[in-house]
Amino acid sequence: MRCLFLLLLEITNMKLRQVLLAASLAVGISGLAVAATQGTVGFTSTGTLNINLAVNDEVRISNLTDINLGVFAGVDAVGTSAACVYRNGTGNYQITASGDGAASAFTLTDGVNTVPYSVQWDDGLGASAVTTGVALIGQTGADDASPTCATTGPNGTVTVTVAATDANGLPAATYAGVLTLLVAPE
Repeated sequence: MRCLFLLLLEITNMKLRQVLLAASLAVGISGLAVAATQGTVGFTSTGTLNINLAVNDEVRISNLTDINLGVFAGVDAVGTSAACVYRNGTGNYQITASGDGAASAFTLTDGVNTVPYSVQWDDGLGASAVTTGVALIGQTGADDASPTCATTGPNGTVTVTVAATDANGLPAATYAGVLTLLVAPE
């Protein structure tokens, strides 16, 4: 399950990188309007050329762990995973979550039955409810020194809750799902 989650996260990150690369190339190419100058014939000759490098505003989410909600005991089942959010610059980031249920719903399934769960994200300043497919903007505290938060440690927490009222009456089975978290710079 974790491998599937990481694969989905990497595919999403690759698509984001492709879009950002295309945008930066378009900007970079238009910035090349100032052409190189050529030297003249003589004892010495001097020419100039412009050098451009575009560095994309990049982010990374890592250090996630699978959440095992255990055995339903008649009360809300709550689990968390710490996370590391890295950004190669300063500023806020946004996070968008989606489940693997119908229409990206936050649901767990046994293959026949489903049960919804809710998601919260905490950037260190307090938890906020997350709606599937809707960016939670204005998140702060991304590590700008280490892509693995080696110095600062985890700087975010995702919390998943299956309400007791939703789990009551479910047939005995193991229910599972995949939560995808997409982080983007603002």
